Amino acid sequence: LGGDVYVYDTVLTDIGIAASGSNCTVKFYDHGTLQEKSKIAYHSDQITQIRARENSLQSCSLDGQIAIWDLRQSLAAPPALSFRSKDPALSFDISSDDRLLVSGSRLDEDYHVARMHFWDVRAGGSQPMHTFENSHSDDITQIEFNKHKGSQMLSASTDGLLCTYNAGETDEDEALLFVANTGASIAHCGYFGPESQFIYAQSDMETLQLWTDDASLLADFGDVRAIGESGIPVDYMAAFQYCPSEQRLYMAAGTNGGDLHLFHVGAGSLEHVQTLSAGHAGIVRGFTWNLNGGWAVSGAEDGRLSLWTCQEPPKPAQSAGARSGSGSGPGSGSSFKSESTPRTRFSPY
Repeated sequence: LGGDVYVYDTVLTDIGIAASGSNCTVKFYDHGTLQEKSKIAYHSDQITQIRARENSLQSCSLDGQIAIWDLRQSLAAPPALSFRSKDPALSFDISSDDRLLVSGSRLDEDYHVARMHFWDVRAGGSQPMHTFENSHSDDITQIEFNKHKGSQMLSASTDGLLCTYNAGETDEDEALLFVANTGASIAHCGYFGPESQFIYAQSDMETLQLWTDDASLLADFGDVRAIGESGIPVDYMAAFQYCPSEQRLYMAAGTNGGDLHLFHVGAGSLEHVQTLSAGHAGIVRGFTWNLNGGWAVSGAEDGRLSLWTCQEPPKPAQSAGARSGSGSGPGSGSSFKSESTPRTRFSPY
């Protein structure tokens, strides 16, 4: 579809690698060959997030729609379920019991509110059950359910706030549990840890913090681009992923030229693990790896997907420190490694 189409995000699904593009489509690729298998062309505006679960892919868009696709059915057909919001959807998640869907919106500048809409997944439709609109004062960039704590939910915003809720409560004041002020516009965040008891928060100013789920600061790494002072060039953070078997959080950080650096994120340090080079010639937007399967995939603004094979994890090579907060954090151990050149590189768009 042309070299001017970016790859925005990548996720692993039951039918292969899914990649969302700046042309409002999602394409699926074989994870062994990166050959295209199928495509979804449903949204009419930018796809802001994709997620995957068993036999399904979910997507949300600035067109206000959140769609759930049954990957066992033809992807040329309409989605199995769809939900329409009056607000452009920036983020969403579905509870672990598959009953509740929550979306986060762009700031409504007419009314100066940013809304979270709550839907009953089983009912579908265009009308949410209820809406929260007092927790955030700017774009809601992340919605995340805690996989280990039932109805506990996390939201993040460019207003700098991390908020945790009991999503089973319909009253916003009753639902709100904790609020943490990171002091920076949050681009991405998520739970990690053996019981999902920790939270990482990445700002669009490339700062990184670690928190507990009850809003206690564990570590403040400041601007991760300062890692470059130790000889490892970093221009931005691309992705985070938690490895349950190792109980370690990993960060993929990139350069504007397309190289990736993998780090273990400890409670007090960023430990450099491996450099992945020659896979891209532009900023990497998506990076997802399958530690059990021994491979990873990256997608970038150059319109390419790159497939990487993985080896046994070595010990970290270098580390950079963080300013510590309070509480007990994730420990250290072995790390993850990929080959320094991609096994397969393909221009899907």
